[in-house]
Amino acid sequence: MRTHSLPLFALLLMPSLPILAQEKKEADSEVFKVEFNIHDGSDAAARVGRRYTMLIEANAKGTFRVGNKVPYATGSLQPGQGGGVTTQYNYAEVGVNIDCHLSDITNGKLVLHAILELSTIVPSDKGAAMNPPTPTIAALRIEINDVLILGKPTLVASIDDPVTMRKFDVEVTVTPVK
Repeated sequence: MRTHSLPLFALLLMPSLPILAQEKKEADSEVFKVEFNIHDGSDAAARVGRRYTMLIEANAKGTFRVGNKVPYATGSLQPGQGGGVTTQYNYAEVGVNIDCHLSDITNGKLVLHAILELSTIVPSDKGAAMNPPTPTIAALRIEINDVLILGKPTLVASIDDPVTMRKFDVEVTVTPVK
């Protein structure tokens, strides 16, 4: 009689196995709103900061790119008789780039790995005239690995930029999307 009860018991449990697998899959596909607030402490008008928000699935990567392509001269060519000078250009990308990954989501905490790249054109010195003008680009790169509490704004970086003499504070808030 015991040998017959074991297969019967396994047969009764079989329908619940797919349900457990579906519950696990749904938990893995939870979506989070990740909000980066970057304050420029040296600019009184920018005290509120710039906000960059993205939705990221748990254990997935989010990418954010915003900015401009700025031309700069790489060389010039003067063809033969009667031709003008032809200038060759490349383009530098300036703006904000954010790569973000969320992992190890447990007990209202998660691990955030993010790379932030901030770049801008520095105004040229009026006295130094270059022909053709070439831009000076200030760039800042921050790599963050931190444990965050869901829903709580957290200051993850504070930087004094020695080139531009500006101070940047980076605050991150991660909340689950219901």
